[in-house]
Amino acid sequence: MTEGELSRVVRTNAGLCAMWQPESFDFAEFEDWEDWVTDHSNVADAIRNGLLVPLNVGGDGVWQILVRWGENPRLAESEQRVLLVSSEPYLVVSKGRLELGGLEDVGETSPKDNVIPVGEGRFQVEAHLIDWKADPGSVDPSGKPAAAALPDFVVLIRPDAGGPYRTEISSFGRPAG
Repeated sequence: MTEGELSRVVRTNAGLCAMWQPESFDFAEFEDWEDWVTDHSNVADAIRNGLLVPLNVGGDGVWQILVRWGENPRLAESEQRVLLVSSEPYLVVSKGRLELGGLEDVGETSPKDNVIPVGEGRFQVEAHLIDWKADPGSVDPSGKPAAAALPDFVVLIRPDAGGPYRTEISSFGRPAG
């Protein structure tokens, strides 16, 4: 497994952001993607099979997402201080790289800077929702994000620990059942 960190602004008008295995999604036409995404069982199957990890707070928007990967990535102290909630681990299977974006980006060719080169294998993914506005250094005098603002999400990717893994579309909260 490689090690690294990637921070990107991600937008979605399709209700959730995600990380996915790009080789598993190839839609020839927009209508093919639309058919796939409107059948919620397709998205649920992709999550269950480790092909897609939802980064979901239940709506459209723009978020800063920081992804860290390696043998044992951790939250920084500043992130831990303003942590709102953490997901249970999800499974993702990589053929060498993952992509990050809005759900509407799944199946598209992502910009090169949205590629996460984790290497090949099975990985455990945890999403952490950060209350970045509660961090004094994250807000400028006008109330906007400062240059050094903490992200909305910190996503940690580490080698597969064997599960159990979360399979719900909602990233946070109690699992169904």
